[in-house]
Amino acid sequence: MITTLGFDEKFTIRFLMRHSEGSRVLYVITAEPMEERAEKALRNVEDFVRRYLEGVELITKSVNPANPPEAIKAFKEIFTKHPGELFAINVSGGMRALILELVTAAVISRVNGHLEIELENFRGVVRIPLAAFTTPPPGSEEVKILKALAKVGGMAARELSKELGIPRSTLYKYLGNLLNNKLVKSVKYEGRVYYEITELGLMFI
Repeated sequence: MITTLGFDEKFTIRFLMRHSEGSRVLYVITAEPMEERAEKALRNVEDFVRRYLEGVELITKSVNPANPPEAIKAFKEIFTKHPGELFAINVSGGMRALILELVTAAVISRVNGHLEIELENFRGVVRIPLAAFTTPPPGSEEVKILKALAKVGGMAARELSKELGIPRSTLYKYLGNLLNNKLVKSVKYEGRVYYEITELGLMFI
């Protein structure tokens, strides 16, 4: 878990409540020099973790957002310590420059996981998979496949080929690319293979 922290700890605490199960490390990203309000917010987060999240290690990382290369380097070092792990990255609080640098480091490092941010009215959380920043955009024929799958929910290759007028051999090539990029997924039902669009795939149509 990684979270940016500004002057208000409530975003970080709600983030912890959403992700505490199974997570053992929390990185709290702050801007330096730290202002008094940010120091108070950090103390409140530390107190919450100590009281309610036994076994979670809290690590504070302070960087100067006015120096993007050094800040991004520091964040990349965090990601390299946890290769292959799924990251939940909360950017609901903290300086905008700090958030931009953290996201940049995650994209450069090709981190697996997602970004999340709370809506301003506190009625929900938006999650964006990090793969959306690094996945090659599909070609025009692949977009047609994605749109067809989004419309009906799922189709077998035979139906897709007929619907789109694409030879099945060519269709399988396109589907292979879409599967590799996790824009579609395959599911078996009663001995047949069906293809469905993923949440990531929906972002490309």
